[in-house]
Amino acid sequence: MNDTVTVVLLAIGALFLWLMTKRWFWLLAFGVGGLAAAFTTLACIIHFQILGALGAFFLTGVCWFIASIINDTAD
Repeated sequence: MNDTVTVVLLAIGALFLWLMTKRWFWLLAFGVGGLAAAFTTLACIIHFQILGALGAFFLTGVCWFIASIINDTAD
């Protein structure tokens, strides 16, 4: 059983290393992260948590800025 777990963990690790080299993965990660932060901004505004809304709005901008930088760099 331990050998099976080790092989599965090594395969998952190899998959993650492969994904880390792909540009589309990072675009997806930062795009979805920015979208989640945007929805968090809306939720904080609705619940009158103004400092949380400001922080989530800043995080949205950072994530989308990083995604745009990744998108602008061509291979």
